[in-house]
Amino acid sequence: AHELQEASALLKVKPAELVGRMSAQLNEIRDLRRAVEEALLSFYGALEGRGIEPQVRLPEEKVERLLDPAALSRVLGNILTNALKYSAGDLEVTLEERGRLTFSNAAPGLDPVTAGRLFDRFYTVEAARNSTGLGLSIAKELTQRMDGSIGAALHGGTLTVWVEFPRQELDRK
Repeated sequence: AHELQEASALLKVKPAELVGRMSAQLNEIRDLRRAVEEALLSFYGALEGRGIEPQVRLPEEKVERLLDPAALSRVLGNILTNALKYSAGDLEVTLEERGRLTFSNAAPGLDPVTAGRLFDRFYTVEAARNSTGLGLSIAKELTQRMDGSIGAALHGGTLTVWVEFPRQELDRK
C-alpha cells in the first residue's frame, strides 16, 4: 500500500517539477574551467571548419560549483552552437573566478531588440538557418534549474552571452 501511495504521489507531480527533483539529485562538484575546456574541445572541428580560433581566458585556479554535469554540458554546447551559427568569425570565451562565463563574438546585423529575445522559446534570428529557436531557451531553463543566471547583451556590434553560477558551500565528503 505504501508503494502505491508513493507512485500515486509521483503521478500528481508536474513533469517540470519531477525533472527539477531528478536533476537536483544529480548535482556534483564540477570545475567550470574544465567544463569549458571540454566543451571547446568537443567543438574544435566545427570551429576550425568556420575558421574560428577562440580566444580563451581561464583562471589558473579551479572554479568549482555544485552542478548537474549533463545539464552544464548542454548549456555550454547550446551557447557554442549559437556562437558557431551566428559569429562573424571570432569568439572570445572568458571565465572569471566568481563563476561568470562570457562568450563574445561580432554579430553584424543584430540589434538590441533581437539580442533581448535570444532566450525566447522558438525565436530565431534567421529562419533560413534551419534553427528551431530552442537552444538558448533550453540553456536558460537548465541554467536556472542549477540556480544560475544567463543573459545576453549587444554593445558596439559585439554580442556577449553570459552565464553565471554563484558560489556555494561545497560539501566534500
